Amino acid sequence: MKLVFTTAFLLCAVASAANAETFTFKATSHNLNSINVATGATTFVGAGFNEGESQTVYASGQKTTTKNTCAGWGAPAGSPFTDEGVCTFTEGANDKASIVFSCVSDAKTGAGDCWGALRGVAGRNMGKTGTISWHQTNNADGKTGTAAGTGMWND
Repeated sequence: MKLVFTTAFLLCAVASAANAETFTFKATSHNLNSINVATGATTFVGAGFNEGESQTVYASGQKTTTKNTCAGWGAPAGSPFTDEGVCTFTEGANDKASIVFSCVSDAKTGAGDCWGALRGVAGRNMGKTGTISWHQTNNADGKTGTAAGTGMWND
């Protein structure tokens, strides 16, 4: 089983505006650890743990860098998604947020599309919610990946 790196993770930042604001981002990530366990002759269950950084540009023109940590795993049988996961990310010393996401990935190409929910947990976006989506690609080395996407913080 090839784990999809949740490079989203990779990804977002905390907005400084008092109103809803959209943003775009480009991110990189690298695998910290992964685990796969055989559940049958040809089936596996596994998870991957990643760190990354993203460059974010808000509609206002503000540019930021975020640090993120993510965990991703295979979606349960019957799900319309192939992968699920969570991320936490920080921007500066006090701005922190989380992402809960799902992806549809292609194991052959190492690429996928992901959608998630943002939740501010500290700093400027404390209590805010938002949405995020991105396209991710795992590099041939199987240990790094990139992502590019867009998101929006709600008021």
